[in-house]
Amino acid sequence: MAAATEFEPAGGRTESGALGPLLRSNGFDLAFNMLNIGAVPLPGAEEPFWQLLDVFPASSLSGVELDPKLCDELNSKAHARVRYYPAAIGKTAEKRPLYETAHPMCSSLYPPDERYADLFGMLDVMRLKTKSEITTVSLDEFARTNALEPLDFIKIDVQGAELEIFEGGLEAMRNVLFIVCEVEFVPLYRGQPLFGDVDACLRKRGMMLQKFLGMAGRVMKPLTMQGSADYPAQFMWTDAVFVRDLLDLAPLADEQLLKLAVLLDIYDSKDAALHVLRRYDAAQGDDLGDIYLQQLTERGPWASSPARRAEKT
Repeated sequence: MAAATEFEPAGGRTESGALGPLLRSNGFDLAFNMLNIGAVPLPGAEEPFWQLLDVFPASSLSGVELDPKLCDELNSKAHARVRYYPAAIGKTAEKRPLYETAHPMCSSLYPPDERYADLFGMLDVMRLKTKSEITTVSLDEFARTNALEPLDFIKIDVQGAELEIFEGGLEAMRNVLFIVCEVEFVPLYRGQPLFGDVDACLRKRGMMLQKFLGMAGRVMKPLTMQGSADYPAQFMWTDAVFVRDLLDLAPLADEQLLKLAVLLDIYDSKDAALHVLRRYDAAQGDDLGDIYLQQLTERGPWASSPARRAEKT
């Protein structure tokens, strides 16, 4: 929504992943294919998924932003495996109004409901500045055109249009293991879908809610709480983590299980990561889960066992 504060979702706080280095040291060279829709980086906040580009160099990240000039600027200094694309992703290909707000990060395909800015502090950033027209493209078409499939991970923050992007991405999302999605609990934008709508859609796609990354909101004017108008007296939005159904892992291939476990680990869901690793071990006769559990409980150095890996092969 707006610039991050200590009360807002924790998605911008980098967790130090440990499972990725463990797998890499034991001969697993995974290649994550990641998509970040609404990709402008917040100053000083590198999100957990970025570390996968260093741990697994074959991985790639595609970012999407509306502004071609911004994409050119980001591409000029991007990581070798990162590319930014100027596009407006929606449910389908059509001309749509774009509601540009006081802060560009709050612009949306939906008109802002400025009553919230009238009533709550620190929301003037969402006030309408101008209205223009853009042409949207579906997620399926965007992924096909740019040869992005199969996707493993999606991070999405598009001010209310998340649901229609998912609805236009049936094929592109077929193999997605992990989604970090901004969701709203109140309609800051008129007509926008809310958390329950997004949750219902993703459950139909075989995903389950795993956690919220903090909680964001505001205080009604003229008060503050704990010295801040950013305090979430009224819950408004958060980043929600959705993962492949942890009770139905049978459809996932072995490599997908390892990727899902790594993603859970870097987002500090290490119990779930262990659960997925044990499923992999049961299929492969391996003991990665035991090594991971030992590290979590003993907090010792990560075990690297080339000899053990050689014996397995």
